Amino acid sequence: MRRRTRNLGLLAIVAIAAASPLWAPPVLRKASFFAADRVEVSGARLLAPHEVLAASGVRIGENVWTDPAAWEAALRRHPVVAEAEVTRRLPATLRIRVVEKRPAALVQAGVLRPVTADGEVLPVDPARAAVDLPLLQARLKRSESARIGDPAARGALAEAGRLAELDPALMARVSEVRPGEKGETLLRLADPAADVVVPRGIDEPRLARLRAALADVARRMSAADSAKPGRARIDARFDDQVVVRMPE
Repeated sequence: MRRRTRNLGLLAIVAIAAASPLWAPPVLRKASFFAADRVEVSGARLLAPHEVLAASGVRIGENVWTDPAAWEAALRRHPVVAEAEVTRRLPATLRIRVVEKRPAALVQAGVLRPVTADGEVLPVDPARAAVDLPLLQARLKRSESARIGDPAARGALAEAGRLAELDPALMARVSEVRPGEKGETLLRLADPAADVVVPRGIDEPRLARLRAALADVARRMSAADSAKPGRARIDARFDDQVVVRMPE
């Protein structure tokens, strides 16, 4: 009965806090009833939950009514985190939600690293994070270990990022991305075995024609003599057609 009375009293304090937000938080921060015994992390894919927790500075035992601004600022300083929010679930749980920067490809920057569409190299081990991304084939300088400055490589990354949003199914089949000599982007597919040339800023009508061409190439290659090696070449740079060259 005594414990029930105590809990009811604390719930009454919470109700008063909601009505009097200017004075209530300092009062609630002194109540051991609101010491966090659980921290939940969501949104982490490149980072492990314990890495997010360490970056935030949140500790078990923190009062859930603590102002989360410092924790959120610490998370946003992490090179992989784009946005962060820390909220509470009463009586004793803190929730950390992060939005990570989105990688567009993997790049050989001393070691293999994910890189964003705007050229930022993320300090993440792709083997540990288990990301499925195409490899960017480009010559990089040692000074580009944190951010890629080469315009051609940046253009290919930007196009890979756009395509991942426009047609994720297509990019899931791409094993390599390369910058072309005239601003185009080269995509290397394993299934079907094809090298695809796309213009910068490819639009949906051209993508639709490219998808149809890829389906046709896949049918033709599966029906062909399996002893015939080679790769098809598909050029989607033209306004009204897709040019296909089958392996000889």
